[in-house]
Amino acid sequence: MNDLIPLYREMAATGTQFRGTSILQHKDQIGKLIRLNNVRTLLDYGCGAGDAYKSPHKLWHEWGLKRPDVTLYDPAFEEHDKLPGKRFDMVIASDVLEHVPEADVDATVKQLFALSRTLVWASVCTRLAKKTFPQTGENLHVCVRPYQWWLDTFSGHAGDKDFVLVETP
Repeated sequence: MNDLIPLYREMAATGTQFRGTSILQHKDQIGKLIRLNNVRTLLDYGCGAGDAYKSPHKLWHEWGLKRPDVTLYDPAFEEHDKLPGKRFDMVIASDVLEHVPEADVDATVKQLFALSRTLVWASVCTRLAKKTFPQTGENLHVCVRPYQWWLDTFSGHAGDKDFVLVETP
């Protein structure tokens, strides 16, 4: 994964890539889970630029959370590239895991559960992306696997924690 971070950073530097708004298509489902599970702290793992948490969206507010209780992490963005050293009630990862090399997926999913006290929500895309790395021509979705593979991977790391895994088209 570390080999890809400079490529993602270069693309992110244009200001038009990885804005972090793919989470908006799932905001209602996540909001229900937040209320149902009395979530007070949340980590958005792979938040991109975090635009969903800025005006006009202010997703944290729509979910009934306080802005300081939402932590954003994304290694492609300098302002979000510090992995927090604490756990959260809920960890979400929207349109992230298909960007992780298959060899690193187990460690990444394990990390999602380690950062969560009770619940992990993730969406995965099971097809190639429409975009490629301009530097290499490689597809941005470097791990394209069937939904069942992802489900098995999550089940293998969940332990006593709950998770919701959504396949995105």
